[in-house]
Amino acid sequence: MTDYIPFDPHEYNLDEVILSTQRNDHSVDITPTIAEIEIFEHLERSYLTGTVTFTDNDRIIEIMDFQGTEFCDIKLGLFQGDRRTITKRFVVRELTSVVPSSDFSDVVTLSLIDYDAYFNTLLNVNKTYDGTPGDIIEKILNDSFVGKSLIRAQGGTLGQSQDPSLQSEIPTEAARAQNQARSYELQSIMRYIVPNLKPFEAIEILKQRATATNGSPFYCFASLKDNDLRFFDLYTMLTSPSMNASDSFIYSSQMSQGNPQNGAELGRIISHMSTIQGENTLKYILNGDVGSLYEYTDTTFPIDHFIGYDLQRTIANLLGSEMYPTVDTRTTFENIPLSRYRAKRKSRVAPTKIYNNALNNLYDEPDATKHSAKAVANSLRNVLGKAGLKITVPGLHMAPQRNAHKTIGNIVTVTSLAAGPGGGEIADRKRSGDYLIYATRHRFLQERYSVDLDLVKLANYRGNTRVGTAV
Repeated sequence: MTDYIPFDPHEYNLDEVILSTQRNDHSVDITPTIAEIEIFEHLERSYLTGTVTFTDNDRIIEIMDFQGTEFCDIKLGLFQGDRRTITKRFVVRELTSVVPSSDFSDVVTLSLIDYDAYFNTLLNVNKTYDGTPGDIIEKILNDSFVGKSLIRAQGGTLGQSQDPSLQSEIPTEAARAQNQARSYELQSIMRYIVPNLKPFEAIEILKQRATATNGSPFYCFASLKDNDLRFFDLYTMLTSPSMNASDSFIYSSQMSQGNPQNGAELGRIISHMSTIQGENTLKYILNGDVGSLYEYTDTTFPIDHFIGYDLQRTIANLLGSEMYPTVDTRTTFENIPLSRYRAKRKSRVAPTKIYNNALNNLYDEPDATKHSAKAVANSLRNVLGKAGLKITVPGLHMAPQRNAHKTIGNIVTVTSLAAGPGGGEIADRKRSGDYLIYATRHRFLQERYSVDLDLVKLANYRGNTRVGTAV
Protein backbone atom coordinates (compact mmCIF):
# COMPACT_ATOMS: atom_id res chain seq x y z
CA MET A 1 0.00 0.00 0.00
CA THR A 2 1.41 3.39 -1.01
CA ASP A 3 1.83 5.87 1.82
CA TYR A 4 -0.32 8.95 1.53
CA ILE A 5 1.81 12.02 0.84
CA PRO A 6 -0.23 15.16 1.51
CA PHE A 7 0.00 17.94 -1.02
CA ASP A 8 -0.17 20.46 1.77
CA PRO A 9 2.89 19.85 4.02
CA HIS A 10 1.08 21.64 6.86
CA GLU A 11 -1.52 18.89 7.20
CA TYR A 12 -1.80 17.05 10.50
CA ASN A 13 -4.42 15.25 12.51
CA LEU A 14 -5.42 16.38 16.00
CA ASP A 15 -6.80 13.28 17.70
CA GLU A 16 -7.72 14.76 21.04
CA VAL A 17 -6.94 17.31 23.72
CA ILE A 18 -8.33 16.38 27.13
CA LEU A 19 -8.31 18.57 30.25
CA SER A 20 -8.78 16.75 33.54
CA THR A 21 -8.50 17.38 37.25
CA GLN A 22 -8.40 15.04 40.23
CA ARG A 23 -10.02 17.56 42.57
CA ASN A 24 -13.53 16.95 41.25
CA ASP A 25 -12.96 14.11 38.76
CA HIS A 26 -13.89 16.31 35.83
CA SER A 27 -12.62 15.61 32.34
CA VAL A 28 -13.33 17.87 29.35
CA ASP A 29 -12.60 17.22 25.66
CA ILE A 30 -11.64 20.59 24.15
CA THR A 31 -10.52 19.16 20.77
CA PRO A 32 -13.30 20.81 18.68
CA THR A 33 -12.61 24.26 20.15
CA ILE A 34 -8.80 24.31 19.86
CA ALA A 35 -7.45 27.49 18.27
CA GLU A 36 -3.73 26.87 18.75
CA ILE A 37 -1.29 24.50 20.42
CA GLU A 38 2.39 25.40 20.86
CA ILE A 39 5.06 22.98 22.08
CA PHE A 40 8.60 24.20 22.74
CA GLU A 41 11.86 22.22 22.68
CA HIS A 42 15.19 23.77 23.67
CA LEU A 43 18.74 22.43 23.66
CA GLU A 44 19.36 23.83 27.14
CA ARG A 45 16.20 22.40 28.73
CA SER A 46 15.53 18.91 30.03
CA TYR A 47 11.79 19.37 29.67
CA LEU A 48 9.11 20.62 27.25
CA THR A 49 6.86 23.62 27.68
CA GLY A 50 3.86 24.80 25.72
CA THR A 51 0.59 26.68 25.49
CA VAL A 52 -2.91 25.73 24.45
CA THR A 53 -5.54 28.23 23.34
CA PHE A 54 -9.20 27.26 22.98
CA THR A 55 -12.66 28.78 22.84
CA ASP A 56 -14.73 28.21 25.96
CA ASN A 57 -18.40 27.95 25.04
CA ASP A 58 -19.32 25.49 27.79
CA ARG A 59 -18.21 27.18 31.03
CA ILE A 60 -15.00 25.12 31.18
CA ILE A 61 -13.29 27.70 33.38
CA GLU A 62 -16.05 27.26 35.92
CA ILE A 63 -16.04 23.45 35.65
CA MET A 64 -12.27 23.04 35.91
CA ASP A 65 -11.59 25.82 38.44
CA PHE A 66 -7.96 26.07 37.26
CA GLN A 67 -5.41 26.02 40.10
CA GLY A 68 -2.24 25.06 38.18
CA THR A 69 -2.40 21.30 38.82
CA GLU A 70 -4.70 20.14 35.99
CA PHE A 71 -3.60 17.63 33.35
CA CYS A 72 -3.66 18.30 29.61
CA ASP A 73 -3.32 15.18 27.45
CA ILE A 74 -2.55 15.82 23.78
CA LYS A 75 -2.64 13.27 20.95
CA LEU A 76 -1.76 14.24 17.38
CA GLY A 77 0.16 13.04 14.33
CA LEU A 78 0.76 13.31 10.57
CA PHE A 79 -1.20 11.79 7.70
CA GLN A 80 1.82 9.75 6.68
CA GLY A 81 3.66 6.48 7.24
CA ASP A 82 2.19 4.26 9.91
CA ARG A 83 0.29 7.21 11.47
CA ARG A 84 1.80 6.69 14.88
CA THR A 85 0.33 9.18 17.31
CA ILE A 86 2.39 11.55 19.44
CA THR A 87 1.00 11.36 22.96
CA LYS A 88 2.09 13.85 25.60
CA ARG A 89 0.85 14.62 29.08
CA PHE A 90 1.33 18.18 30.28
CA VAL A 91 0.37 19.89 33.51
CA VAL A 92 -1.34 23.27 33.45
CA ARG A 93 1.17 25.68 34.89
CA GLU A 94 -0.93 28.81 34.74
CA LEU A 95 -4.16 30.22 33.37
CA THR A 96 -2.45 32.82 31.22
CA SER A 97 -5.37 34.78 29.81
CA VAL A 98 -9.15 34.81 29.43
CA VAL A 99 -10.45 37.14 26.71
CA PRO A 100 -14.22 37.40 26.19
CA SER A 101 -15.15 36.85 22.54
CA SER A 102 -18.89 37.25 23.07
CA ASP A 103 -21.43 37.37 25.89
CA PHE A 104 -21.33 33.58 26.13
CA SER A 105 -17.79 32.54 25.21
CA ASP A 106 -14.16 33.27 26.06
CA VAL A 107 -10.81 32.63 24.42
CA VAL A 108 -8.66 30.88 27.03
CA THR A 109 -4.89 30.38 26.99
CA LEU A 110 -3.16 27.93 29.33
CA SER A 111 0.59 27.70 29.99
CA LEU A 112 1.84 24.09 30.05
CA ILE A 113 4.86 22.20 31.34
CA ASP A 114 5.50 18.51 30.76
CA TYR A 115 4.45 16.05 33.46
CA ASP A 116 7.95 14.96 34.52
CA ALA A 117 9.13 18.57 34.91
CA TYR A 118 6.20 19.28 37.23
CA PHE A 119 6.74 16.02 39.14
CA ASN A 120 10.43 16.95 39.42
CA THR A 121 9.50 19.94 41.62
CA LEU A 122 8.01 17.56 44.22
CA LEU A 123 11.20 15.54 44.60
CA ASN A 124 14.31 16.12 46.68
CA VAL A 125 17.60 14.36 45.93
CA ASN A 126 20.03 13.95 48.82
CA LYS A 127 22.27 11.09 47.86
CA THR A 128 25.85 10.16 46.97
CA TYR A 129 26.55 9.04 43.41
CA ASP A 130 29.75 7.71 41.84
CA GLY A 131 30.46 7.69 38.10
CA THR A 132 31.07 9.98 35.17
CA PRO A 133 28.66 12.93 34.83
CA GLY A 134 26.64 10.98 32.24
CA ASP A 135 26.51 7.89 34.44
CA ILE A 136 25.30 9.92 37.42
CA ILE A 137 22.59 11.63 35.34
CA GLU A 138 21.36 8.22 34.26
CA LYS A 139 21.26 7.01 37.88
CA ILE A 140 19.33 10.09 38.99
CA LEU A 141 16.74 9.52 36.25
CA ASN A 142 16.36 5.86 37.23
CA ASP A 143 15.94 6.77 40.91
CA SER A 144 13.50 9.63 40.33
CA PHE A 145 11.26 8.74 37.37
CA VAL A 146 9.48 5.74 35.90
CA GLY A 147 10.12 4.98 32.24
CA LYS A 148 12.52 7.88 31.64
CA SER A 149 15.87 6.90 30.10
CA LEU A 150 19.04 8.73 29.10
CA ILE A 151 19.84 8.37 25.41
CA ARG A 152 23.54 8.82 24.73
CA ALA A 153 25.47 9.00 21.49
CA GLN A 154 25.90 5.27 21.15
CA GLY A 155 23.70 2.69 19.45
CA GLY A 156 20.52 4.67 18.80
CA THR A 157 20.91 8.38 19.05
CA LEU A 158 19.37 11.54 17.71
CA GLY A 159 17.71 9.63 14.89
CA GLN A 160 17.55 6.00 13.87
CA SER A 161 17.30 4.21 10.52
CA GLN A 162 14.00 4.89 8.81
CA ASP A 163 11.67 3.47 6.19
CA PRO A 164 13.02 5.11 3.00
CA SER A 165 9.50 5.28 1.54
CA LEU A 166 8.62 8.04 3.97
CA GLN A 167 9.34 11.40 2.40
CA SER A 168 10.00 13.09 5.74
CA GLU A 169 12.53 10.64 7.15
CA ILE A 170 16.21 11.16 7.93
CA PRO A 171 18.48 9.96 5.06
CA THR A 172 20.06 6.57 5.65
CA GLU A 173 23.63 7.85 5.78
CA ALA A 174 22.77 10.48 8.39
CA ALA A 175 20.88 7.98 10.52
CA ARG A 176 23.71 5.43 10.27
CA ALA A 177 26.30 8.00 11.35
CA GLN A 178 24.11 9.03 14.27
CA ASN A 179 23.73 5.43 15.36
CA GLN A 180 27.49 4.86 15.27
CA ALA A 181 28.42 8.13 17.00
CA ARG A 182 29.99 8.05 20.41
CA SER A 183 30.40 10.92 22.86
CA TYR A 184 33.36 10.28 25.15
CA GLU A 185 33.42 12.16 28.42
CA LEU A 186 36.76 13.54 29.50
CA GLN A 187 35.94 13.25 33.19
CA SER A 188 36.91 10.09 35.03
CA ILE A 189 34.76 8.51 37.74
CA MET A 190 33.89 11.08 40.38
CA ARG A 191 31.81 11.31 43.52
CA TYR A 192 28.93 13.79 43.64
CA ILE A 193 26.95 14.31 46.82
CA VAL A 194 23.69 15.88 45.66
CA PRO A 195 22.89 18.54 48.28
CA ASN A 196 19.07 18.52 48.50
CA LEU A 197 18.36 19.47 44.91
CA LYS A 198 15.56 18.74 42.48
CA PRO A 199 16.55 16.00 39.99
CA PHE A 200 16.65 18.43 37.07
CA GLU A 201 18.73 20.89 39.14
CA ALA A 202 21.33 18.17 39.80
CA ILE A 203 21.27 17.17 36.13
CA GLU A 204 21.90 20.78 35.13
CA ILE A 205 25.00 20.96 37.35
CA LEU A 206 26.35 17.67 35.96
CA LYS A 207 25.63 18.74 32.39
CA GLN A 208 27.57 21.96 32.90
CA ARG A 209 30.48 19.97 34.36
CA ALA A 210 30.69 17.36 31.61
CA THR A 211 32.98 17.87 28.62
CA ALA A 212 34.04 15.69 25.74
CA THR A 213 37.70 14.77 25.32
CA ASN A 214 38.21 17.86 23.12
CA GLY A 215 36.51 20.19 25.60
CA SER A 216 33.17 20.27 23.78
CA PRO A 217 30.29 20.97 26.20
CA PHE A 218 27.45 18.51 26.77
CA TYR A 219 23.73 19.19 26.46
CA CYS A 220 20.89 17.26 28.07
CA PHE A 221 17.53 17.92 26.44
CA ALA A 222 13.98 16.63 26.03
CA SER A 223 12.21 15.76 22.78
CA LEU A 224 8.65 15.76 21.53
CA LYS A 225 9.30 12.26 20.19
CA ASP A 226 9.39 10.43 23.51
CA ASN A 227 9.75 10.75 27.27
CA ASP A 228 13.54 10.30 27.40
CA LEU A 229 16.41 12.76 27.73
CA ARG A 230 19.28 12.98 25.23
CA PHE A 231 22.87 13.57 26.35
CA PHE A 232 25.20 14.68 23.55
CA ASP A 233 28.28 16.82 23.27
CA LEU A 234 28.40 19.79 20.91
CA TYR A 235 31.16 18.40 18.69
CA THR A 236 29.24 15.17 18.04
CA MET A 237 26.15 17.15 17.07
CA LEU A 238 28.01 19.65 14.87
CA THR A 239 29.89 16.97 12.96
CA SER A 240 26.84 14.75 12.33
CA PRO A 241 25.60 14.62 8.72
CA SER A 242 22.77 16.94 7.81
CA MET A 243 19.29 15.43 7.74
CA ASN A 244 18.58 17.15 4.41
CA ALA A 245 21.98 17.73 2.77
CA SER A 246 20.69 16.76 -0.68
CA ASP A 247 17.37 18.57 -0.30
CA SER A 248 17.95 21.70 1.73
CA PHE A 249 15.42 24.12 3.12
CA ILE A 250 15.38 27.00 0.63
CA TYR A 251 14.42 30.62 1.12
CA SER A 252 13.37 31.91 -2.31
CA SER A 253 10.29 33.88 -3.32
CA GLN A 254 10.49 32.47 -6.86
CA MET A 255 10.45 28.86 -5.68
CA SER A 256 7.58 29.44 -3.28
CA GLN A 257 5.55 30.68 -6.27
CA GLY A 258 6.52 27.64 -8.37
CA ASN A 259 4.67 24.37 -8.81
CA PRO A 260 6.05 21.63 -6.53
CA GLN A 261 4.87 18.10 -7.35
CA ASN A 262 3.85 17.10 -3.83
CA GLY A 263 3.82 18.12 -0.21
CA ALA A 264 7.28 16.68 0.45
CA GLU A 265 8.81 19.12 -2.05
CA LEU A 266 6.68 22.05 -0.95
CA GLY A 267 7.68 21.25 2.63
CA ARG A 268 11.28 22.32 1.94
CA ILE A 269 10.36 25.95 1.29
CA ILE A 270 11.04 28.45 4.09
CA SER A 271 8.08 30.78 4.56
CA HIS A 272 9.87 33.18 6.91
CA MET A 273 13.51 33.83 7.74
CA SER A 274 15.24 36.35 9.98
CA THR A 275 18.73 36.71 11.39
CA ILE A 276 19.41 36.21 15.08
CA GLN A 277 20.79 39.48 16.37
CA GLY A 278 24.16 38.76 17.96
CA GLU A 279 26.71 40.82 16.05
CA ASN A 280 28.34 42.14 19.21
CA THR A 281 31.90 40.90 19.53
CA LEU A 282 32.60 43.32 22.37
CA LYS A 283 30.11 41.46 24.56
CA TYR A 284 32.08 38.23 24.14
CA ILE A 285 35.42 39.95 24.66
CA LEU A 286 34.22 41.39 27.97
CA ASN A 287 32.94 37.96 29.01
CA GLY A 288 36.30 36.33 28.28
CA ASP A 289 34.93 34.12 25.50
CA VAL A 290 37.38 35.36 22.83
CA GLY A 291 40.59 35.43 24.83
CA SER A 292 41.12 35.04 28.57
CA LEU A 293 43.29 33.68 31.34
CA TYR A 294 41.89 31.01 33.66
CA GLU A 295 43.40 30.34 37.09
CA TYR A 296 42.41 27.17 38.96
CA THR A 297 43.59 27.05 42.56
CA ASP A 298 43.96 23.72 44.33
CA THR A 299 43.41 24.54 48.01
CA THR A 300 44.34 21.03 49.14
CA PHE A 301 47.83 21.26 47.71
CA PRO A 302 48.78 24.92 47.14
CA ILE A 303 48.98 24.69 43.35
CA ASP A 304 47.79 27.18 40.75
CA HIS A 305 47.00 26.04 37.21
CA PHE A 306 47.06 28.81 34.60
CA ILE A 307 45.38 28.33 31.20
CA GLY A 308 45.41 30.83 28.36
CA TYR A 309 42.24 30.55 26.28
CA ASP A 310 42.14 31.43 22.55
CA LEU A 311 38.83 31.07 20.68
CA GLN A 312 40.42 31.04 17.22
CA ARG A 313 42.72 28.18 18.17
CA THR A 314 39.83 26.29 19.78
CA ILE A 315 37.68 26.46 16.61
CA ALA A 316 40.63 25.43 14.44
CA ASN A 317 41.28 22.40 16.64
CA LEU A 318 37.61 21.39 16.62
CA LEU A 319 36.44 22.12 13.08
CA GLY A 320 39.54 22.81 11.01
CA SER A 321 41.72 25.81 10.19
CA GLU A 322 39.55 26.81 7.21
CA MET A 323 36.68 27.67 9.55
CA TYR A 324 36.29 31.18 10.92
CA PRO A 325 34.48 31.63 14.27
CA THR A 326 31.21 33.55 14.10
CA VAL A 327 32.84 35.90 16.62
CA ASP A 328 35.63 37.98 15.09
CA THR A 329 38.98 36.75 16.41
CA ARG A 330 41.32 38.04 13.69
CA THR A 331 41.00 41.81 13.78
CA THR A 332 44.20 43.23 15.25
CA PHE A 333 44.76 45.96 17.80
CA GLU A 334 48.38 47.06 18.06
CA ASN A 335 49.22 44.20 15.65
CA ILE A 336 47.85 41.55 17.99
CA PRO A 337 44.71 39.51 17.03
CA LEU A 338 41.74 39.81 19.37
CA SER A 339 41.90 36.20 20.52
CA ARG A 340 45.52 36.57 21.65
CA TYR A 341 44.60 39.15 24.28
CA ARG A 342 43.82 37.90 27.78
CA ALA A 343 40.90 40.30 28.11
CA LYS A 344 39.58 38.72 31.29
CA ARG A 345 41.10 36.77 34.14
CA LYS A 346 38.85 34.13 35.69
CA SER A 347 39.82 32.57 39.01
CA ARG A 348 38.28 29.33 40.22
CA VAL A 349 38.80 27.19 43.33
CA ALA A 350 39.27 23.50 42.47
CA PRO A 351 40.30 21.44 45.52
CA THR A 352 41.57 17.91 44.95
CA LYS A 353 41.72 14.69 47.00
CA ILE A 354 38.98 15.67 49.44
CA TYR A 355 37.92 12.02 49.74
CA ASN A 356 40.10 9.33 51.30
CA ASN A 357 39.71 7.04 48.30
CA ALA A 358 40.88 7.63 44.75
CA LEU A 359 37.63 9.21 43.59
CA ASN A 360 37.63 12.80 42.34
CA ASN A 361 35.15 15.38 43.53
CA LEU A 362 32.89 17.26 41.11
CA TYR A 363 35.52 19.91 40.28
CA ASP A 364 38.69 17.88 40.67
CA GLU A 365 41.13 17.60 37.75
CA PRO A 366 44.73 16.37 37.96
CA ASP A 367 46.40 18.87 35.61
CA ALA A 368 46.06 22.05 33.60
CA THR A 369 45.22 20.19 30.40
CA LYS A 370 42.00 18.80 31.83
CA HIS A 371 41.17 22.10 33.51
CA SER A 372 41.46 23.77 30.08
CA ALA A 373 38.46 21.72 28.89
CA LYS A 374 36.32 23.72 31.33
CA ALA A 375 37.40 26.96 29.64
CA VAL A 376 36.67 25.56 26.18
CA ALA A 377 33.23 24.29 27.19
CA ASN A 378 32.27 27.55 28.89
CA SER A 379 33.25 29.69 25.90
CA LEU A 380 31.65 27.47 23.24
CA ARG A 381 28.39 27.32 25.18
CA ASN A 382 28.27 31.13 25.32
CA VAL A 383 29.30 31.71 21.71
CA LEU A 384 27.01 29.08 20.19
CA GLY A 385 23.95 31.34 20.00
CA LYS A 386 25.86 34.32 18.62
CA ALA A 387 25.11 33.75 14.93
CA GLY A 388 22.15 32.03 13.42
CA LEU A 389 18.77 32.16 11.76
CA LYS A 390 15.13 31.91 12.69
CA ILE A 391 13.15 30.09 10.01
CA THR A 392 9.59 28.84 9.65
CA VAL A 393 8.96 25.62 7.71
CA PRO A 394 5.98 23.29 7.30
CA GLY A 395 5.68 20.55 9.91
CA LEU A 396 5.94 17.64 7.47
CA HIS A 397 9.71 17.15 7.72
CA MET A 398 10.11 18.08 11.39
CA ALA A 399 7.48 16.01 13.21
CA PRO A 400 8.80 12.90 14.99
CA GLN A 401 7.89 9.68 13.22
CA ARG A 402 8.57 6.11 14.28
CA ASN A 403 12.07 6.14 15.85
CA ALA A 404 13.15 9.52 14.51
CA HIS A 405 13.90 12.55 16.64
CA LYS A 406 14.24 15.30 14.05
CA THR A 407 14.57 18.67 15.75
CA ILE A 408 16.95 20.06 18.41
CA GLY A 409 20.48 18.67 18.30
CA ASN A 410 20.20 17.72 14.63
CA ILE A 411 21.87 19.38 11.65
CA VAL A 412 19.83 20.89 8.81
CA THR A 413 21.00 22.50 5.59
CA VAL A 414 19.64 25.92 4.62
CA THR A 415 20.12 27.69 1.29
CA SER A 416 19.49 31.41 1.08
CA LEU A 417 19.71 32.72 -2.47
CA ALA A 418 21.36 36.02 -3.38
CA ALA A 419 22.01 37.90 -6.61
CA GLY A 420 25.14 36.77 -8.41
CA PRO A 421 27.19 38.10 -11.36
CA GLY A 422 25.22 38.53 -14.57
CA GLY A 423 21.89 38.21 -12.84
CA GLY A 424 22.49 34.62 -11.73
CA GLU A 425 21.89 33.23 -8.28
CA ILE A 426 24.45 32.22 -5.70
CA ALA A 427 24.14 30.91 -2.17
CA ASP A 428 24.83 33.53 0.47
CA ARG A 429 27.58 32.00 2.63
CA LYS A 430 26.63 34.22 5.56
CA ARG A 431 23.20 32.61 5.83
CA SER A 432 23.49 29.40 3.81
CA GLY A 433 25.05 26.22 5.13
CA ASP A 434 24.62 23.61 7.82
CA TYR A 435 23.05 24.69 11.10
CA LEU A 436 22.43 23.08 14.45
CA ILE A 437 18.80 23.21 15.60
CA TYR A 438 18.96 25.03 18.94
CA ALA A 439 15.27 25.57 19.72
CA THR A 440 11.95 24.55 18.20
CA ARG A 441 8.39 25.81 18.39
CA HIS A 442 5.82 23.33 17.06
CA ARG A 443 2.74 25.36 16.21
CA PHE A 444 -0.55 23.57 15.59
CA LEU A 445 -3.45 25.66 14.36
CA GLN A 446 -6.84 24.17 13.50
CA GLU A 447 -5.70 22.89 10.09
CA ARG A 448 -2.07 23.95 9.86
CA TYR A 449 1.14 22.62 11.43
CA SER A 450 4.29 24.72 11.10
CA VAL A 451 7.61 24.71 12.94
CA ASP A 452 9.76 27.67 13.95
CA LEU A 453 13.44 26.73 14.18
CA ASP A 454 16.23 28.65 15.91
CA LEU A 455 19.39 27.64 14.04
CA VAL A 456 22.94 28.29 15.22
CA LYS A 457 26.52 27.61 14.17
CA LEU A 458 30.01 28.20 15.55
CA ALA A 459 31.90 29.07 12.39
CA ASN A 460 31.65 30.13 8.74
CA TYR A 461 33.56 29.37 5.57
CA ARG A 462 35.04 32.23 3.59
CA GLY A 463 33.34 33.86 0.57
CA ASN A 464 30.36 32.78 -1.53
CA THR A 465 29.58 29.77 -3.66
CA ARG A 466 27.32 29.08 -6.58
CA VAL A 467 24.02 27.32 -6.05
CA GLY A 468 24.47 23.57 -6.24
CA THR A 469 28.02 23.47 -4.89
CA ALA A 470 29.02 22.48 -1.41
CA VAL A 471 28.38 25.03 1.32
